[in-house]
Amino acid sequence: MPVKHWSFAGLLLTYECGARCASCYVCSAPGAGGDMSVETGLSLWSGLASASPRGCRVHVGGGEPFRRWETLIELARRARDEGLGPLEAVETNAFWATGPRVVRERVAALDDAGMGRLTISADPYHQQFVPLRRVRRAAATAAEVLGERRVRVRWRDWAAGGLDTAALPADRRRALFADYARKGRDRLNGRAAAELAELLPAAPPGAFADAVCRDRLLRSRHVHADAEGVLCGGTCAGIVLGRAGAADDVGRIWRSLSEDFADSSRARVAPTGREVLRLLVGGGPTALLAAAVDRGYLARAAGYADPCHLCWHVRRWLFERGHFAGQLGPAVVYRP
Repeated sequence: MPVKHWSFAGLLLTYECGARCASCYVCSAPGAGGDMSVETGLSLWSGLASASPRGCRVHVGGGEPFRRWETLIELARRARDEGLGPLEAVETNAFWATGPRVVRERVAALDDAGMGRLTISADPYHQQFVPLRRVRRAAATAAEVLGERRVRVRWRDWAAGGLDTAALPADRRRALFADYARKGRDRLNGRAAAELAELLPAAPPGAFADAVCRDRLLRSRHVHADAEGVLCGGTCAGIVLGRAGAADDVGRIWRSLSEDFADSSRARVAPTGREVLRLLVGGGPTALLAAAVDRGYLARAAGYADPCHLCWHVRRWLFERGHFAGQLGPAVVYRP
């Protein structure tokens, strides 16, 4: 089965975020850094657009991209002017929606720069840090500018009937998080694996023996890129697919992956530098677990909430001890 071209990509404008949500799979937080320059963003955008025969739909996220507003709007305008393709979406937690005027001005500016959709985060984790009234204000005012079909709230049921969780007693907030996490909307990677997984039922590693990761890592069509040019699968932050230092590096990375994993026999002997991918593609998290056990890792007696939790827990242990250098990163993902 061939490696799919990347046709949907997110540029992580920064790992910086005023929130420190329990669900964040890239471990964004205040002071996290990782700021992307406009020139780096354009280079990555160009590379992603040219690496796929059908082009690449690009969205901008983070972290919180509105904390770097000047970079965000300049990147969108330059990409439009240079014909790189439309900006499909911008993702935000709406912390900046302090009044209708600022929402209207910024959304109109992004609309003029070619943004297709505004995506707003809303759940009990975000509302520990961002008042729900700002989410509602951002959604309502943006809909006046863009139309309702171009405003997406994840999740609308929470935005309509949720509450601010910052003032809740810790035990009540923990119980609410546990109930919400059971909905299965969260990716148990990064901080979500460190914090939310503890609130869910667990199973021994053997329960996940049949889980393999080929589709998520090599066939999802979705990739993220950060300021250092680190490319990771859209749902698998922390597993490096390659590092792009120039626009043409994106296509080179894809071709290299395609050659190394074109068929199962070649995947079994993927070259040095792709051992983590080889293990996960061929045998899933339990194969990576076996490699970690050989290096001294001890499986959690309490078990794991799902295969992604198992994978991240093992990867974090390997990263902290310097195993598979260059294959696991960026560092922020392993510092919840």
